[in-house]
Amino acid sequence: MSWFNGVRGYRSHQTLPELVNSYLKSSDTYIAVTETFYLAHVLILSNYIGKAHELIMALYCRPLNEEQYEPLLKEGVSTPEECLAKEQWGQYRESCRTGWMVEHLSVAKPKDPHIWRETDDPVMLAMCSRLLAKEDNQGEYPSWERMREALAAAMKLYAQPQAPVEEGVDYSSTQVWKSRHSFLLYRRLAIELAIRVGELKVASEILSMALRLDGFGRSSGASLQDFLFVPGIYNVLPLLAEGGKDNNPFFIEEEDANTLVWAIIGAVNWRARRGRQWSLPPREAGWKELLERLADGAWRVNSWEYKRLGFDRAADILFPPATEAEIEAVEKDIGELPADFKKMIRVSNGFRGGWQFLDGGMTGIQSITAKHMTAENCAWSQLQIWNSVRDLIVDHVEYIEGIIKADGREDGDD
Repeated sequence: MSWFNGVRGYRSHQTLPELVNSYLKSSDTYIAVTETFYLAHVLILSNYIGKAHELIMALYCRPLNEEQYEPLLKEGVSTPEECLAKEQWGQYRESCRTGWMVEHLSVAKPKDPHIWRETDDPVMLAMCSRLLAKEDNQGEYPSWERMREALAAAMKLYAQPQAPVEEGVDYSSTQVWKSRHSFLLYRRLAIELAIRVGELKVASEILSMALRLDGFGRSSGASLQDFLFVPGIYNVLPLLAEGGKDNNPFFIEEEDANTLVWAIIGAVNWRARRGRQWSLPPREAGWKELLERLADGAWRVNSWEYKRLGFDRAADILFPPATEAEIEAVEKDIGELPADFKKMIRVSNGFRGGWQFLDGGMTGIQSITAKHMTAENCAWSQLQIWNSVRDLIVDHVEYIEGIIKADGREDGDD
């Protein structure tokens, strides 16, 4: 089960097992809490307001790692309503700017913004809509008539064909952005105009268009938070939800939403009551988890030596996995390798230790040159005292996690 996580690209997703594990196993739950707030936003977009509230309240009722959440009110603002209105007007005002269009698109401001009716030029349509919607007086909005005309100009622009964004393309770093409707005229502005003139269905259609064609992007004023910040958007979300994934590609089905909220709140409560947990005893863990725990733990208790050797993070401790072709080539040369040794190198082709840490580490098949060696000198001969390579790795993990549980440092570490 996965959902859009809001932080690493248009198609970036988080999964339920990954988030739950972040709460249970991570030393710092900051990332897990951040990911949970993003999920709450996705739930709101799917019109599960109550479920999002339940999820957020679980975090506030059980703060982890003594985390303090920022208060809503800022200095000089007396009420939440005043703060919200001020911030929303600032967003609206920012959406109406046109100076950047003159500078970057080589277009002059029209003397009469009503000329939008006489042109099909996307840039001019966008500029006219912005000018019609603009209001200079702090906290005030244009007349109903001007907002309706600004919306009409926007809809004329959006009626022109536009292909969906391509995954992996950074439109803000190329000239392509100049042709994207969402850059020329923030869709959140058109959504707000539609809401203010009472066209909730139109607002829903524009929001759906934004999600289907553009996804989310802060450079085009279209982050998930930007959309949810629009005044009156909660009246639009039920209409958007009626179409499910056809209207909103990030939509979460109700059964999945219930499962997500239940599982994450359970993980939050577990972490708050019992602290950090290892998911399984080392002897019961799979190879991938076992080696990741080896690397994470080794870095925690011996990072000073790894850094001295030129490594920057726990992942550097593990070698890349061996390919099947490499395994076949070695076995052709020296005979069949131990079965669990092969299981390990398919995940990680060995690991790095220290001068007197983890027996100096273990290299995989990259160091096997046993064509003319005696059996006792083969690269894996030391493993026989542990019965298997897995026994050796388990012993290392148990040793490291014992240190972490005791004081987090390797013996002799100063």
